[in-house]
Amino acid sequence: MEQNNIEVMAINPGNIFDRLRLCWGHLDDWKNLKIVQKSKEWLDETAALFKPTTFTAYEDGVPVGMIEFLPQKSLRKLGLCPCRVDPESKETPERYSLGEEFENYLFISCLLVSKENQRKGIGRTLLTHLLESEVIKDFNGVLVYVTKRDETWDKHIHWPAGPKEFYLKMGFVVEKTLDDPAGYLLCYGKRSV
Repeated sequence: MEQNNIEVMAINPGNIFDRLRLCWGHLDDWKNLKIVQKSKEWLDETAALFKPTTFTAYEDGVPVGMIEFLPQKSLRKLGLCPCRVDPESKETPERYSLGEEFENYLFISCLLVSKENQRKGIGRTLLTHLLESEVIKDFNGVLVYVTKRDETWDKHIHWPAGPKEFYLKMGFVVEKTLDDPAGYLLCYGKRSV
């Protein structure tokens, strides 16, 4: 069931903790966790070079989802939010440095909807908002990495971008299949020639 009372806002200094709460608010004393502080520092640093990096969805003033993105050409310099990096699983920014042909693309690093608000159209609302926003006007397209579904899907936290099928329905195509760990790089938009 889709909800009509969803408002989408760009991240700013006044709502940065709403974005962080979506990831960490289920933990006690979450604002004081080291990973939360590192993530906030990354968001502040990234915002100094590219704005916005995140759109947050609100239902009746409560944050219920977010989509986070950054320019592919800045990935090497900015890295990914620290909560997305897991060298043990080989999830590092270098894995997504895709060469010159993708330098002018946005990279979606996260699309997250709180568990109690899933299946209400919030993810679709966030992705549509990004794809129709002024943010992408100077880019050739949008990229996203999704993990291959398996029995550990519910436990996988490093790439909460959603399932491949969701993006395919939204007009993305499989650009590349990645191994170790298994996943897909999906693309939306025209490729540069």
